Amino acid sequence: MSVLPIQLCLPGVEITDVLVRPGGQWVSGVVSDGASAVLRMWAVDGSVVVDLFSDAPSRGRGLSGGVHVWSDDGDIVYVTTDARGIVEINLRNDVVAQERSLAFDASRSWSTPAIDYMNRTVFAIADWKELWGCEITDGVPFVAHSDSDFALDAIAGVDGSCIVWNRPDMSWTQSASYPERVVEGIAVQQARFSRNKESFGFIDDSTGVANVHILGDQIVDPNISIIDHCEHGAPTWGPGQRTWCFNTDGTRVAYTRNEDGYSSLWVFDRVTGSRHRIGQGVHGCLSWEGNTLAAVRTGARTPQQVVVYHLNNLLEPRRTVLVRPADARWFENEIDVELVEPTVELAPGDVEVPYRLYRAHRPHGGLICWIHGGPNDQWQVTFRSQFTYWLSRGFSIAVVDHRGSSGHGRDFMMSLNGHWGEYDALDTANVLRHLQSVHGFSSGTTVVMGGSAGGLTALNTAISDASLCAGVVVKYPVVDLVAMLHSDDPFEGHYMPALIGSEEQAEQRSPHNSAAALRGTPILVFHGDQDHSVPLFHSERLRDAIEAVGGNIQWEVFAGEGHGFRNPANIAREFAVTEEFLYSLMKNAR
Repeated sequence: MSVLPIQLCLPGVEITDVLVRPGGQWVSGVVSDGASAVLRMWAVDGSVVVDLFSDAPSRGRGLSGGVHVWSDDGDIVYVTTDARGIVEINLRNDVVAQERSLAFDASRSWSTPAIDYMNRTVFAIADWKELWGCEITDGVPFVAHSDSDFALDAIAGVDGSCIVWNRPDMSWTQSASYPERVVEGIAVQQARFSRNKESFGFIDDSTGVANVHILGDQIVDPNISIIDHCEHGAPTWGPGQRTWCFNTDGTRVAYTRNEDGYSSLWVFDRVTGSRHRIGQGVHGCLSWEGNTLAAVRTGARTPQQVVVYHLNNLLEPRRTVLVRPADARWFENEIDVELVEPTVELAPGDVEVPYRLYRAHRPHGGLICWIHGGPNDQWQVTFRSQFTYWLSRGFSIAVVDHRGSSGHGRDFMMSLNGHWGEYDALDTANVLRHLQSVHGFSSGTTVVMGGSAGGLTALNTAISDASLCAGVVVKYPVVDLVAMLHSDDPFEGHYMPALIGSEEQAEQRSPHNSAAALRGTPILVFHGDQDHSVPLFHSERLRDAIEAVGGNIQWEVFAGEGHGFRNPANIAREFAVTEEFLYSLMKNAR
């Protein structure tokens, strides 16, 4: 059996916030190696690379961004930074000629710069709360909107616009495109104009599924909705998500379809009403200028890459891989054979629970049942180095979309409300029964894994039926739901009562209060001592409760780590300790 080295699972180079520069001959993006970042652009033909800005630009997030924006003529780019506010960069002959900082308050966190239709004002979001504007020529910053509890994704309207929502809601439960009013039971995201400012559209879930809607204009008079049974966008966890975009003149729309975790890229022609599938894989950071459509692309067997689709002919689109930032070893034959495409499965029960099953090429019977965080989230079929690591060691992997997961429509996502810690665990238990009864996996060689909200689900799954798994591995798990009910987390603390329900229900579903049910289940816990989203006391209460009933719990506290581990030494130790734990379970099962 080949053994994937831990080093390939450590944080590497990542590219976010990809944009096509007006003119369609260059693609820009933020390149980060974990320690530093640079705003860079690549010629579409691959011949030239130019560094635009290296003075600590913001880094974006996964397949999103919201870090920079181009002027309509492509001669100026505005970039948000960690220390200088928003910086204007002027180019001459495709080379940086000069730069200056705009007058935005450099002490605040800025995102999604946008330029108004007259090219006079830059708008941006401050601290995920306020919409600000600043005239480009020596302007004084002004507040354009500050009356909402949350604001994200500045939009280049006449007077500025953005996505807003108020407590107790989250962006994916009820939100609007300011200055429009919030409509009860509808969530809006990714509102944007075409480059020529003539066309406007957004994604909302008014049909029960998050689909693209385009307002009528001079191109096509009536409003048009691209109605699908599948979602075109994911919940707004941060700024700059771009799973759809206009072309330059607004006549066409590129959009993604989430198909049970898999994804595809499509183009919709507003004039003819025709749809064309352009590519497969999970795409983000969509940007279209002229005949050049760029995106960040990934898949189960595809490490992150920046791709360009040449759309001179929609019937014969041509794709070019422009940048491949991943370690070259991922493309060696020895590792490539370990990469696995999952199958989509459904576990029966009170509701059908979707999950994706990755089968190891050389299985030894071990199974990892992995639970995503959120809990209103989903792990699409993207490249995950940790999956390949365990697959290369013979473990198959099941990824569960329990109730509350996104990607399956509004009703499925909202069905967890008032039942977090209950329905998610019941659904995961049903998946495990399906895996064991239909696919032949043994509970004695099955481990349930999860982080954050997924940690709560993993623990409660074992509490609901300890016979379903041999052990549990959790990272920074939610344990004390009463504490979460009274959380002061600035982003989602207010949402906890809707998710959890009453204090009595919180008590019942908090794993440390059911420690006796976990007495016979080996548990491995990892937590950072600087975690402010799920503080260390959650794992401490679990440890104390399990030890009090004579259970088996092992835990690792990483100094200086927060909600998600970044130090390569700690990540390497996490893998090493987990591997030892898993093989001890396998040994005991024999």
